[in-house]
Amino acid sequence: MIKRYPLISFYAGILVVICYISFTILAFSQFPLPYSPTSNWLSDLGNPNLNPQGAIFYNFGIIATAILLVLFFLGLFVWRIVNKRIQITMLYLGQGFGVLGAFCMIMSAIFPISMFEIHSFWSTALYIMLSTGFVFLAAALRYHSNIPRWLLILGISTAPSVILTSLFQTIYILEWITLVLFLSFVSLVGIVTRRQFL
Repeated sequence: MIKRYPLISFYAGILVVICYISFTILAFSQFPLPYSPTSNWLSDLGNPNLNPQGAIFYNFGIIATAILLVLFFLGLFVWRIVNKRIQITMLYLGQGFGVLGAFCMIMSAIFPISMFEIHSFWSTALYIMLSTGFVFLAAALRYHSNIPRWLLILGISTAPSVILTSLFQTIYILEWITLVLFLSFVSLVGIVTRRQFL
């Protein structure tokens, strides 16, 4: 039974990327206005006022991605080091914040950017929760000597990226950079998990 869990994080991590990108492309293909990383939020694709035909694709993709993220985080318990309480605590905190981030992601899709204030709350919360989860996860993984240091740095770098995105909200491309960091970290941790335990 334990052998299956690394596969949960591996497949969920890969599917997070595939799912998000696929539904984003579908939503983009229906977007009737000029769209650019330098002048649009990602959430604009889910705005039913701006993208009446494509918003449903983006928002459905966000919800599906969030569900996959929950599976990804739950499967990471295989990284526990027995009798290492600090490591286990950081791992559980990483999982907990990650699941909370996934919940916030679902809420950001239920309340799209056309409901600006409530969407902004959930969108900000999801970035804070997920980046916090990634930092705790990186801290937990550092106890494993065979984990690449660059992967830990990638996870930790999501936090300053979120801070910069919050501080400079009119620089839209910062959100895109944060998203790339998120997707890269999730998929790479999934791959490393599979290699480590299978």
